[in-house]
Amino acid sequence: MVQISDLEKTKLWEERIADFLSSGLTQKAWCEEKGIPGHQLGYRLRKYKSKDVKQPTNRWVNLPTSHVIGSGVSLKLGKVVLEVEPGFDEQTFVSVLRALMAVC
Repeated sequence: MVQISDLEKTKLWEERIADFLSSGLTQKAWCEEKGIPGHQLGYRLRKYKSKDVKQPTNRWVNLPTSHVIGSGVSLKLGKVVLEVEPGFDEQTFVSVLRALMAVC
């Protein structure tokens, strides 16, 4: 079995929590979709909320997408413009959003 460091585990769970919070799903539905035991997410959420971490003031919601070729989305946050093109890498997008949320 491969062991991961505490830092890697923390980073992994930060990404999972960000994914859960942005999913709009219930804890149970998200865990079933990801194949993660519900008690693990519950534990990590309690740890996350008990830290002195600024909690997001808003939640991301899923919007229906269309399959129009060539269409993309532009998101303007102050002076920052984030352009998302069809076929984007979801993990990179989540990382960019987390970085933006940390500075906004």
